[in-house]
Amino acid sequence: MGKIALIIGGSGFLGGAITTQLIEEGWDTHVLSRGNKPVTMGGTIIQADRSIREELQAALEGRHYDLVVDCAGYKELDALNSLHSLNGCCGHYVFISTDYVYASTTRTVFPIAESAETQRDTAYAVGKLDCERLFLEAWEKESFPVTILRPPHILGAGKELGSDQVLGRDTGLLDKIRSGEGLKLLNDGLMLIQPVWTREIAQCIAHIAGMEQSFGHIFNCAGPDAVTAKRYYEIVAGLLDVELQFSSVLLHSFLQNKPNDVHHARHRIYDTSRLTEVTGYKPQLKLEDALKETFDWMLSKEGSLL
Repeated sequence: MGKIALIIGGSGFLGGAITTQLIEEGWDTHVLSRGNKPVTMGGTIIQADRSIREELQAALEGRHYDLVVDCAGYKELDALNSLHSLNGCCGHYVFISTDYVYASTTRTVFPIAESAETQRDTAYAVGKLDCERLFLEAWEKESFPVTILRPPHILGAGKELGSDQVLGRDTGLLDKIRSGEGLKLLNDGLMLIQPVWTREIAQCIAHIAGMEQSFGHIFNCAGPDAVTAKRYYEIVAGLLDVELQFSSVLLHSFLQNKPNDVHHARHRIYDTSRLTEVTGYKPQLKLEDALKETFDWMLSKEGSLL
């Protein structure tokens, strides 16, 4: 029999890319979704709301998966429901967490390793950390075969560009750059960022699938290229064949106005050596290619509005 995978949230931005990768590699791929979005061609949809335990259990009753990838776990209940329905029924569970769990303090060492201090000041980080804790406890107590990935800023078709430090993702970004409207970049645009392409995460998951030495580990899953925010936007401006115009926002001023964003206003660069040492996977997909795919998708969205 062939390998069977379940992607929770497989109709979403990242989940769709993972679904595509696994199908291309010959996996029989099922997508758990509430049915609000189309599913990648070749995927089998399982319609259920994962937040309702009875509904999730009924949908997965009698099924066994070689691989489960959870792209849509945001709170403790999500992890509890998955453990209730899938413990003993999956060969490998990969949970997608986030780099936003890392704290920004005077003690932060760059590049950030998985052992770095975390923060519980934002609801998003709290939810992801609660999920991580429950899955790792299940590994320690019951040998639940989990691997946790912490990706940073994710690029690819399906989401707008934007470095998330001041601007965030912006549907009007291309127009702003074309028109010469000055972007606002933190600290002269010199904050470092290390984006990852959806395809990179998907390839990483396909590589580690079923790899027992990855069980019980947390891995940073970032791309190979770290650049300044200024360079990030210069590449986008170059695709538009214009010169980037921007003004600087002082870090002190930014934090005075948005003190709750302290954990976002930092370098986002990560040590991926543990991932390579344990699994043999080395990030390799270039930033320029990831930006180009995202850029082309944004252009196509502009065209669809004409």
